[in-house]
Amino acid sequence: MKRVKNSKSQKAEKREAVFGVAADVFAQYGVRRTAMNDIAQAAGISRPALYLMVENKEDLFSGVVSFRMNQGIDKAISTLSGSGSIAERITAAILAFEKIFYEPVAESPHGAELMDMSISIAADLMKKGQSRLEKVLSQALEEAISNGEVDFSDLPMKPLAFVGLLMSSIGGLKKHATSMTALRRQISEVVGIFFKSIGGASKK
Repeated sequence: MKRVKNSKSQKAEKREAVFGVAADVFAQYGVRRTAMNDIAQAAGISRPALYLMVENKEDLFSGVVSFRMNQGIDKAISTLSGSGSIAERITAAILAFEKIFYEPVAESPHGAELMDMSISIAADLMKKGQSRLEKVLSQALEEAISNGEVDFSDLPMKPLAFVGLLMSSIGGLKKHATSMTALRRQISEVVGIFFKSIGGASKK
């Protein structure tokens, strides 16, 4: 049984390694200009071996989106367990997620193409990932409510809706941000504004 588990683990690790390499290649050259052979060479595997992992380039790209999304959410989860107020931890968690999932795309010279491809090919994956992230953040809020750190009694919404509105606001910021530095600052500011409404703003 252990051998089966180990072999499955090694197979998953190989796929993740390929997805990580593919993400970098797509960011550097764009999806349309990247051939499957380019990915195979960069990953140090044969083209036939790559096709044993994925059906085609669209399937590979979907795998990359899912991999980066889950990688970002896992980082957000570990960040939430750190020290600081709930507002500070949620700010840090969102920034950690965006650094892994969004920033490499936004900073790519092919960012617009990558976003278009994500929407057309992996929209469902992105939606599921966003829902998972929002659920994780809302659970942290629920704990803060239980601890008396924040108060939702005067707010006509529950934590999950609160987080959904917050993430929608951040999505709007992305459309107008002039730089990643400016976006990070604006995300921190928006989280602070939201948390003032529930008495959980950071005191600095």
